[in-house]
Amino acid sequence: MSKYPIQQLLRPPVEMPCAIGYGCAAVLVGLSPSISMGALSTPSLTYGVVAGLLVRGGVRLYDACRLLKYQYELHVLPEYRISSHDIPVSKTDLFLGRGFEWRVRHTQRRADIDRQEFDYHKDRPRQLGYRLARQTEVLMTKAGLHWMTRVTGQKAWWNPVAPIPYTEGVAAIHAVGLWEGESNTTIKQAERVAHTFVVGTTRVGKTRLAEVAITQDIHNGDIVITFDPKGDADLLKRMYVEAKKAGRLHQFYCFHLGYPAVSARYNPVGSFGRITEPASRVASQLPGEGSSAAFREFTWRYVNVMSKALMSIGKTITYENLLRYGGDIDPLLSEYLAFILDQPASEKPLVMAGIHNWRQTADQLREIIKPDKTQASRDKYALALVQIYKQVNLTDPTAGALIKTFEYEKSFYDKLVASLFPLLEKLTSGPAGELLSPDYFDLTDKRPIFDWDTVIRTGGIVYVGLDALSDAEVSQAVGASMFSDLTSRAGEIYKHGVNSGLPDELAALATKRKICVHADEFNELVGKEFVPMANKAGGAGFQLTVYTQTLSDIEARFGSAAKAGQVIGNLGNLIMLRVKEKKTAELLTDLLPDVEINHLMSRSSAQDDVNPDTSTDFTSGTQQQITTQRVPMISAGDLTRLPKGQAFGYLGGKLFKIRMPLFSNESELPANLDFLYTDMKKRYSTASTNENWFRIPDVQLKVTL
Repeated sequence: MSKYPIQQLLRPPVEMPCAIGYGCAAVLVGLSPSISMGALSTPSLTYGVVAGLLVRGGVRLYDACRLLKYQYELHVLPEYRISSHDIPVSKTDLFLGRGFEWRVRHTQRRADIDRQEFDYHKDRPRQLGYRLARQTEVLMTKAGLHWMTRVTGQKAWWNPVAPIPYTEGVAAIHAVGLWEGESNTTIKQAERVAHTFVVGTTRVGKTRLAEVAITQDIHNGDIVITFDPKGDADLLKRMYVEAKKAGRLHQFYCFHLGYPAVSARYNPVGSFGRITEPASRVASQLPGEGSSAAFREFTWRYVNVMSKALMSIGKTITYENLLRYGGDIDPLLSEYLAFILDQPASEKPLVMAGIHNWRQTADQLREIIKPDKTQASRDKYALALVQIYKQVNLTDPTAGALIKTFEYEKSFYDKLVASLFPLLEKLTSGPAGELLSPDYFDLTDKRPIFDWDTVIRTGGIVYVGLDALSDAEVSQAVGASMFSDLTSRAGEIYKHGVNSGLPDELAALATKRKICVHADEFNELVGKEFVPMANKAGGAGFQLTVYTQTLSDIEARFGSAAKAGQVIGNLGNLIMLRVKEKKTAELLTDLLPDVEINHLMSRSSAQDDVNPDTSTDFTSGTQQQITTQRVPMISAGDLTRLPKGQAFGYLGGKLFKIRMPLFSNESELPANLDFLYTDMKKRYSTASTNENWFRIPDVQLKVTL
């Protein structure tokens, strides 16, 4: 049928009567060869004729069954379940599901289904036989004859009254490719460095697609970093189970804001390549539109000065330290000036100024100093150190910036940085504050502290649960800071390599791995730093897969359609599940060409003969004409009606229709997160120091999702 301009796959199965006729003829010839063939009948000829009739009937029967099966699957797709053990793992290809490459013939079939004359295929539940079968099943169930309903209730293509299960979307969009059959749909691993954009509305399968990809990345030995703002329990469990199967449980880190008792710890501002980065990560969380821009820049400078001072005096830059010294800069100024005055370079200027013991001089000045009105609330010891610093004529940029800040009236300065403190309060309050401002010297806290350098160099697997449903603002701030930190690491790796700073003997042992970043709810994480990351991170071994609901989410994040377009333009591969926004659907449809399809047009005519002298009363005629028309390869309407777990993929410049698998062995996943206590405690209570990544305190924990 594929050689004809229009395949007519929606017609009745006319091959079935032919198959029955061939079968009856074979029976007749076999039972009465003399009647069928007369004197020509011989045993060998009879057997040959019977065999020929059966073969020909079998071919027609196969064609009829294939057509019936195709028409049935327009309503009900076969279920696609696999075990996680059966996911093909390859270094060259990433498996996405089952599907086919969408071509012009599929657009043709899709258009044929929507034609008015084939509308009966959509109205099957209204057919008399279908309604009678359902009513009979109800009566048989009431009578207790459940076994009788198994025949009419059998969900199979050969059952003409098979029940049609409820499905969201239109199954026929995928079924048009089942005539030739499905195959594994993959994307080349080498193509993933162009990054992948997965878009689809809520609850249509984005996270399940992430599970399929993450499972393969873990078993391939790659570095896997997953950002999950909403905190999907199944995704966490899947990563844990697959890490265990792959023998990489010692590399697995779980950071979860919702469950700090069983979470690893992470300092979003403690690791950086340049000292300006902590200030940028903090200031990027503040409003910067209109008049707020000036206040954000002032806050950036304030945090940057504190960061430089903290690093100089050997204190860790954490949210907690920034909040403590940001609210009262006097202790930080005192500690930093003491650090400066203790330097060997300060000894000679102090002696020349007649100061042989600056600490004794500072104590004396503290007793006699009389601050003016603007300095009345300031610490007198800090005032004394400032006076000594100025008297000695030392020049230090950080000290100068701290002193200038110190000399402002405190209430006035607090107004300039007022937007900073609410943010830091949110990030340091409650148990989550211990995760984001870890105490590196508290040996009683066995929860590990990780950073991206450690994760990348040791081949880590990291799950980041941000618990956005509980506190969206904290979730967004932490996620953006972590993503910004990761962007900074990508830049360092791009410039200096993954082993920069390591001794030669350790650098030689390190293995270069791909870094697979999966970012769910991408719009809550993306910031202005993403564009350089997407541009440059491929050279550093990063391959990003980002997930979101609509294009408008990204536009709202940036406040600009142009910036959102810049972000999308850096994502080379596109996988689109069901969407509800036409503008989002057009991200894919605008990439595809218009194609030419055939249209069968029927025309009937009749004309009366007005001449009474002829024997002809009227003339009539019927003709069919095939015309062509150009239509989009797929329409935006198709993308709004996709069933759950289905997607179109624009991969490597080709369009694929994909059906993602469901996992059939969900029982292998723990029912709750209690395993994070029971299994880890059992596994690592006697583990070596190198494997002790997730030691749990000796308390009873039961966390259930």
